[in-house]
Amino acid sequence: MRGLGVCTPLLFVLVTTVGCDTLFGRSDDLTPSSTHPGADFNRNGADAGSEDGRREVAAYVNFTDVLESSDEQGWYTIFEHTLATYQEAPSRERRLRLALVLSLADRKSVDSQVTRNLLTDARNLFHDTVHDPDPIPPLVRKFAQLELAEVETRLALYEELQSLRSQLAKVHQESQNAQRDRYETEARMRRIDAALAEANAKLQAVMNIERNIGATGKETFP
Repeated sequence: MRGLGVCTPLLFVLVTTVGCDTLFGRSDDLTPSSTHPGADFNRNGADAGSEDGRREVAAYVNFTDVLESSDEQGWYTIFEHTLATYQEAPSRERRLRLALVLSLADRKSVDSQVTRNLLTDARNLFHDTVHDPDPIPPLVRKFAQLELAEVETRLALYEELQSLRSQLAKVHQESQNAQRDRYETEARMRRIDAALAEANAKLQAVMNIERNIGATGKETFP
């Protein structure tokens, strides 16, 4: 934890200098020109906000790269650190970083129930960011929207997978019950066949006695 705490500021400084023009394009060229006296000021303000959004999103993208390249223990260490810093002083940046850590739970954890719980927490954090009433750079809000949609898709797939597993378990149980019933039915049929064979043998014995008595001229059974 001490090592991570030392490296995190340096990592943040490095990743915030990376641009995201290739991912999101440049919105500067989309700003229409105007002869209004305040147009340049407004455009420069918008450019500054776009650039801030690019730098912030670049930091999140690089943070995700670090998470994906870490092993399970490294991911868990980052998770503990990110959770602690968010609980200490919640902010949009720390909330998004925590959401990004949680969004990779299914790639770092083997417990399916824990995975779904962590992904649900990530979805809620992304949702809070998307619907945050405070001013947020448009690129950051869009980034959170994309992450939210991706996590919701994976949660839906996990729910469908869980449903299919439940159906499979039910079918398997029904198959076992049907096999057990078949064995019991076959055993009962064997008992009935044996009882019929015994009854037929007794009947044949009686008929043989009757034929023997009839052959000697004596009265037969009524």
